[in-house]
Amino acid sequence: MKILIAAATLLCTSAVMAEDCNMNIKGKMTLSHSNLTLQLDDKRNLLLDGQHASINGTEMQLNAGQLHLLNSYHQKVETLAPKVATLALDAVSLANEGVSRAFNELLGEDNELVADLSGEIETLHGKLTQEFYAHDGSIRFDSSRFEDGQFLGEDFEKAFKQRIENLVQRSMGSFMIALGKQMLFNGGDMQAFEARMENFGAQLEADMEAQAGKIEARADALCADLRSLARLEDQISDEIPALASLDMIKVSASRHSM
Repeated sequence: MKILIAAATLLCTSAVMAEDCNMNIKGKMTLSHSNLTLQLDDKRNLLLDGQHASINGTEMQLNAGQLHLLNSYHQKVETLAPKVATLALDAVSLANEGVSRAFNELLGEDNELVADLSGEIETLHGKLTQEFYAHDGSIRFDSSRFEDGQFLGEDFEKAFKQRIENLVQRSMGSFMIALGKQMLFNGGDMQAFEARMENFGAQLEADMEAQAGKIEARADALCADLRSLARLEDQISDEIPALASLDMIKVSASRHSM
């Protein structure tokens, strides 16, 4: 039935960024309380706070132009971090809304499956929130928490899908009972039931695609910002000899490298 196709499509919504703009972080990058720390290839630690730059605790001797480049880099990262966080959280929330609507239509409102589903997705939502926000509400980021420098990539998508699939498998009995009830209420007219599900599925898919389109537009804008950040790294490595090896951000259009 189309309703199930629409629901399955929504499972990939949380990976909207992984489809269109893939970011890989080479090395370790952390942002906490406006302090940005980058671990360079030679294991030196570059600390940026928006006003000063230091390597392994020693302030760098920079001219005005060089300091401006590093301050701009700090500002871009601090601006992009909450955008990435909000985009990821909104995508997960959209998936929750779509799948919940689909299962509510099949099983009826306030069914146990949707409650379990919402709980599972809320767990993922909470995990993402903890990755991006400290207890005091300040934005934070630690690339070491993502394996191999990948950010919200294939592993996250697989975990998301697996949770949904496990719930569906556990609830097949409920689906069969719901199908039997619908058949009974419709006087055994399977075609009428199928038509109602098809119409609902079409409306659900249209509603979710409209919202997903807005998220994808935001992802496209974010991708452009990430590429700008990568270009700024190139400029810094060209103009600051001590940071000639700076190459933290990799942005590509290939699937599942983010």
